[in-house]
Amino acid sequence: MITILNEQHKPLAVLDHYFDDEITEQTNGLYTLKFSVYLDDLKSPYITVGNFAEVEGQYFNIVHHRRTRADSGAVIISAECEQVAYDLIYHSYDQFIHTGTPTTLLQYALAGTGFTLDIVEITELVSVEFKEEDTVRAIIIAIATAAGGELKFDKYKISLLRRRGREHSAQFRFGKNLLGIVKDVDAKTGTAVTSYEVNVVELRSLPEFAMLEAFELGDTVDIIDEELGINEKQRIIQYTYSPRMRINSKVVISSAILGIQDTIYRLQKTSVAKDKWMYGVKIGPEEGIVQERYDKRAKSIWNADVFKMQKGDGSGSYTDALYFNPANGEYEFSGIVTASEFIGGRIQIGNNFSVDDTGHMKAVGAEFSGDISASVISGGQINGTFINGVTVTGSTISTRSGGGKGIVMNSGWADLEIYSGASTIHKTFAIEDLLNDANLWFARDGGVIAGREFRIVAPGGVFVNGVQIG
Repeated sequence: MITILNEQHKPLAVLDHYFDDEITEQTNGLYTLKFSVYLDDLKSPYITVGNFAEVEGQYFNIVHHRRTRADSGAVIISAECEQVAYDLIYHSYDQFIHTGTPTTLLQYALAGTGFTLDIVEITELVSVEFKEEDTVRAIIIAIATAAGGELKFDKYKISLLRRRGREHSAQFRFGKNLLGIVKDVDAKTGTAVTSYEVNVVELRSLPEFAMLEAFELGDTVDIIDEELGINEKQRIIQYTYSPRMRINSKVVISSAILGIQDTIYRLQKTSVAKDKWMYGVKIGPEEGIVQERYDKRAKSIWNADVFKMQKGDGSGSYTDALYFNPANGEYEFSGIVTASEFIGGRIQIGNNFSVDDTGHMKAVGAEFSGDISASVISGGQINGTFINGVTVTGSTISTRSGGGKGIVMNSGWADLEIYSGASTIHKTFAIEDLLNDANLWFARDGGVIAGREFRIVAPGGVFVNGVQIG
């Protein structure tokens, strides 16, 4: 029987009379239920999206139903259902990049979904990397694939087994229980996928076999058709049967055919949708082309107005490192710029440094290591230990020295000293030689003092107050 449940999993109706019923399950894939009933005023209203169908102890979401009128005039309701793990497509992660045991990764992936982890038979470390948004369903299948295991769903409990089924070699033999074989080659995805659909008569329900010929999903079985020369061991990777009575069933061996949710997932991953991430790239009407690193440490934005490269802090906050706005003539950099050559009209750094297109530089300060060559140096003050050169020209050369000296020029053989105007200093000007024995001082009182002799050689004469004295 099939029991219809409400959203709280409370019974609403029990269906005893149904037909065209089948359950299909793939390893690490789809798990669906289909059934049909005749219109019943009491029970039919409960067959609606949002309710559940319970059969064989499993919960299935009613995801689609339709009504048709048969030639006889009867109204038939057909329902399609998905095992409740289908709900995991409505939960997603922006990115999922982790390494750990399957238990750790599955618990992390299922957190907040309402599903719990049951049995995990694999303990080896695995790595899973989703750099763009993906569903929890896709993530747990990727974890199972990376671990080399297979998922088993039981209502809201999920297990990861090393493998489903047994190595017991039930026989599918033509003339015994094998009704037919269909070879299916599907290249819609770009790669040809070959599957074999095998129609079998299930003998488990016959008393004389007493379940000896029973098989389940994941079992390894013998496929025998002597006329076609087939005698192979194959694994059941998809199993379709009637839950009312398992008689005529269908199995798929060797490789899987994509179910509808897997096809939708493939389309989501291979199609570029508006404002959806695809391998770190998103295209939308607001920002244009956006490229973002999986760790949110860098991001680029391209559109007709701007080009931006941004630096991120890892949490989704970004600042511009490079900003181009051609329409406004704005080009901004933040960070270190390295180049072998700069060619341009002018340079402006802040308010205190500039170089115009004639090479004229303005700055509030500078430090140089090496030589400075110039035809003219103009300024209010020059400070330094040494000034070396042939000629020093200026209206004033001013230093400060001890003993009241205002200007001292030391040649190494004769020194020139000009004293300050302080009243305590009796000298105003002095020339002193290296040995200090041929000196000449001009005193503040107008006197002239010589260290030795005072000789005046003047071919045109010597005049004092206009009077020639020699």
